[in-house]
Amino acid sequence: MSSKLWNRISTQLYIGFGGAVALIIMISILALFFLDYIGKIQQNVSEKSVPEMTSAFAIAQQTASLVAAVPRLTTVTTPEQFETIAATIGWQADAFKAQLSIMLENQGRDARAQTIQSGGIGIVQNIDSVKILVRERFQVRQKILDLRDELQAIQSQLTLVLINEIDDQMFYTMTGYRSLDEEQSPVSVHFSEQEFLTYRRLVELREAAAIAAQLLATAFTVTDDALLEPLRERFEATAGRASRSLDALKQTPVHARLSSTFSDLLSIGRREDNGFDLRFRELTVDEELTDLLNDSQILGIDVVAQVESFVDDSSMAAGEMADKATTATTTSTTILFIVNLVSIAGASLFVWLLVQRRLIKRLDRISSQMQQMAGGDLEVAIDIDGRDEIAQLAEALDVFRNNALEVQRLNLVETLAEELKGKNEELAHTNEELERAQDQIVMREKLAALGQLTAGVAHEIKNPMNFIMNFSEVSQELLEELLEEVAKSRDGEGNGEDEYDPELVEEVAGDLTGNLQRIHEHGKRANRIVMDMLKMGRGGGEWQETDLNVLLNDHVLLAFHSARAADTEFQLDIQQEYEEDLVKVKVRPQDLGRVFLNLVTNACYATDEKRKLLLEEGGDAAKGYLPTLKLRTQRVGDHVEVHVRDNGNGIPQSALERIFNPFYTTKPPDKGTGLGLSLSSDIMREHGGEIRVETEEGKYTDMIVVLPVEPVIPDAANVATEDATDGQGAAAAPS
Repeated sequence: MSSKLWNRISTQLYIGFGGAVALIIMISILALFFLDYIGKIQQNVSEKSVPEMTSAFAIAQQTASLVAAVPRLTTVTTPEQFETIAATIGWQADAFKAQLSIMLENQGRDARAQTIQSGGIGIVQNIDSVKILVRERFQVRQKILDLRDELQAIQSQLTLVLINEIDDQMFYTMTGYRSLDEEQSPVSVHFSEQEFLTYRRLVELREAAAIAAQLLATAFTVTDDALLEPLRERFEATAGRASRSLDALKQTPVHARLSSTFSDLLSIGRREDNGFDLRFRELTVDEELTDLLNDSQILGIDVVAQVESFVDDSSMAAGEMADKATTATTTSTTILFIVNLVSIAGASLFVWLLVQRRLIKRLDRISSQMQQMAGGDLEVAIDIDGRDEIAQLAEALDVFRNNALEVQRLNLVETLAEELKGKNEELAHTNEELERAQDQIVMREKLAALGQLTAGVAHEIKNPMNFIMNFSEVSQELLEELLEEVAKSRDGEGNGEDEYDPELVEEVAGDLTGNLQRIHEHGKRANRIVMDMLKMGRGGGEWQETDLNVLLNDHVLLAFHSARAADTEFQLDIQQEYEEDLVKVKVRPQDLGRVFLNLVTNACYATDEKRKLLLEEGGDAAKGYLPTLKLRTQRVGDHVEVHVRDNGNGIPQSALERIFNPFYTTKPPDKGTGLGLSLSSDIMREHGGEIRVETEEGKYTDMIVVLPVEPVIPDAANVATEDATDGQGAAAAPS
């Protein structure tokens, strides 16, 4: 039994691998010993010296960054820039405070660490104060700008009023006329001391207004707060003079026209948050910001100095630890090198004796025999020698060879492949038949839809044709009357009432021209209806800018008259809320017309079905119900919405998710095929839009067509392909 086990390759491999494992364990123990020693040194460096230096460097860098951030905060020009910079500095300040906390935890009660933390906290507090002051400065500046704009407006208004009043007063004093429409006043009245005094008061008011406005404007730009108080005193003196002059005019109509505007001007320098106070606060904020900037720089210099001293001490300790780690690394490298040499020699001997001689050669021979079998030579002889695992592999290979010879006689795979090929061909043929059947159904629905519209088209064509006939008859009578007048002119005869009347000729000619224009317009309308029907039959069409109000209205009338032709009792109240000056949208009018036609046809059907149902049920509900169709167009952002809302029975919630599926319909089998909404949805996707549905069962349905104002039009190749496909299968079939 022991001899049999020894002959097995696995036993020999286990022994060889066991020796290798023992050698590896010994090497590992030595390596672990040295690694543990080096690890303790590195741990001391990484957990103490390096974190201390890293934290110190980070604090120094962040200190410099935060100190440099204060001028950035004070020099921003817009609130948006300030908030962006403030948010960034806020993150930096949070990181800085975290580093300070880490340093204080590592250093405990070290005096330098506490000094660094105290300085860092001072810098962060200064930054918070700067943020508050800068926000206040923006608010003050905005108020100053508002006051400046208000001052300019009031000054312009007051100057214009004063100039007019001075001119009017001078004119009255010299001429005695308040206006050219009034009577002249006596000389003793208009050329009096009182009127000259009024003129002088007006001139004084103009000068006072100019001085007050100039003082306020100067206050907005002064750079020294010591100059503000003299400006305020001069403003108050000017305001007093203006008030006295204005009081002197109380008995005149001028006072009522000037008092309100003067009060507004003077309030800019006297009200709460007046121009002088706001400018003083702005200068005070600038001084406080300068003090905070200087204080932050001093704190930053002190913190950096403390950090540099701290880093020097940590660097010396780290250097000593590194020397110890270098010595341990050299010793461990020498020992492991010797052990590795012994391991390599033993492994080489093992490979040559067992692997090369007993495994590789025999496996190569079996591999060659297997390759011959794979090439189709199943008659090759398999060499079986020995009693180990390779010999067992050779025996199994010989059994496999015999089985392969038996399987080779069977042709099952080829037979199955032929059957599968036949099934695939049959499936492809069936698929082609289904596609042809679908195309035929779509074409049949298209022809049926066009047939349903015939009555509506006839009615729409009948109206312009009636107009053409009526205007033609009137024009014939006018032409006869015109020829009679022309004959009078040509013969040169007639007198009295029978004389030639050129004004009558011009009037008749004008009427004829108007009639011909109306005949032409109604002829174009009839021609457009016919062309639209022809295009609807063909489908597709070119992209062109279209007035959706006109397109919707034309197809609503077609659908309505078609429904009336099919059922004379059909009633519908059409309410139109079209947005005036609605932007024109580039669409395919024929395709979009199909969508409108389909939606309106569905609405007509829904309202008529509800009417019939209420009539069957009887009661007051049938009398009070009026089928209504509400049409609305509007622009919403970069889209245009077309609402087609009816007061029918609505759509059940269970059917909402499937109404756009092909061949799904809520109508009876003889009323619809379920293709209309499906094709309409496809057309809207081609236009880059969509159809939304808002409904409440038993009350209403609102179909909303959403179109982009600027659609993405496909290239010419895609358009041609879509037109060809649409010409074969598209139809505006009601669903």
